[in-house]
Amino acid sequence: MKLRIAERDWLSLCERLFVRKDVETAGLLLAEAVGSGETATLVVKQVVVLDDSAYRVRKRDQISLDPIALNRLTRVARDRGWSVFTIHTHPGASEPWFSGADDAGDARFMPALKCQIPNAIHGSIVVVESRSAIARTFDEHGTSQEVPLVVVGRTLESTLPASARSAEWFARQELALGARGQAQLRALRVGIVGLGGTGSLVALQLAHLGVGSLVLVDADKIEASNLSRVVGASKADIGETFKVDVAARYARSVGLVGSIESRREALGSANAHVLGACNILVSCVDRHTPRAVLNRLAYRYLVPTIDLGTAFRVDERGTMTGNAGRVVVVGPGRPCLACWGHLDPHALRIEALSKAERSEQERLGYIDGAEEPQPSVIAFNAAVASAAVTELLRIATAFAGTEKPPLRLAFDFAEGTVRRNSLAANSACGICGDGSAAAESATPLLASA
Repeated sequence: MKLRIAERDWLSLCERLFVRKDVETAGLLLAEAVGSGETATLVVKQVVVLDDSAYRVRKRDQISLDPIALNRLTRVARDRGWSVFTIHTHPGASEPWFSGADDAGDARFMPALKCQIPNAIHGSIVVVESRSAIARTFDEHGTSQEVPLVVVGRTLESTLPASARSAEWFARQELALGARGQAQLRALRVGIVGLGGTGSLVALQLAHLGVGSLVLVDADKIEASNLSRVVGASKADIGETFKVDVAARYARSVGLVGSIESRREALGSANAHVLGACNILVSCVDRHTPRAVLNRLAYRYLVPTIDLGTAFRVDERGTMTGNAGRVVVVGPGRPCLACWGHLDPHALRIEALSKAERSEQERLGYIDGAEEPQPSVIAFNAAVASAAVTELLRIATAFAGTEKPPLRLAFDFAEGTVRRNSLAANSACGICGDGSAAAESATPLLASA
């Protein structure tokens, strides 16, 4: 279980909470549950800072909140079945901790929340001026458990750093990433959608890196044309073995990944929540529809998503007509794929057609080559896949710091170059813009009660 919030909203929340430093200040976080069991994640959707009228008592070391005000502010959570977390400051403290007064207040308030919203998990947070925080949840018996609060921005910052699991096979890796970075990898849950040419190479590298768990999603079986580019596949797999099972088989043979989940299915609503509970997603799909779904999911569930693409083309004379590759990182605080121009409305329309409708459109000349296979070469795929894994390491371990990470890497295989691209944020975008309703991301209102 973890609580996830966008960096933009966390920084704004902390700024508002510490406008006054002579008394405690409180607020509420309303969060949607994603996933289930140990991988369940609570994604913050709305943040509220209380104003003076919401307090019955407000001192430097004590607060008491008005039940009527709290009832009004938690109405959205009741209507949607969301979790409610209280958050308050400890002025002057250098480290966050739960006081006896905090325990007593939660002992009264948490059971009341559980009665009002019985199917959600509720909790409380204490934060100090350095933005260091401690969070906990309560079960139906009133027993508390400390949980990580993950702030999603250029990197993943958790209030509960993973404990290092030193082992000799990670010795060289730890020298490069540090003990904390290695521990972050061991705690990482990565979802890969599409286990073909690029996806299988990403899975291979993550298997050797020893990430905590992998979630593999692809509905296709190995075909003859896959043998030249899908690592781990053999002739015996043709027509028999799912691509996710080939990747899982290889990862298990390495023996460094904590858990592996193979989902032999296309991307859809059935696995959206499973992917939403991952820490990072890697999009290795070759169609626009699943790419658009993952693009929205990145903002709705606050999951950094790395999108890969390669385009190698030659004409009938063997002349190169396309030799590009790209790696784009999307998610909270970054422009989305639509803003980058990597989602083609025409291609989305074609992919939405039934086979019969598509055939008729091709017959009439409205669609050209909709079903033609696209070229793919393992060497070019490997270059792009390695760059994507490097960006994953940047996000998970902050090995290169947090200043100005690349938003997009553009490969030119003919020239042998890689360029860093930048793009100004578009606040009006319906997916990644501020306050976007379409993305259903955290609402940056930070409204007063």
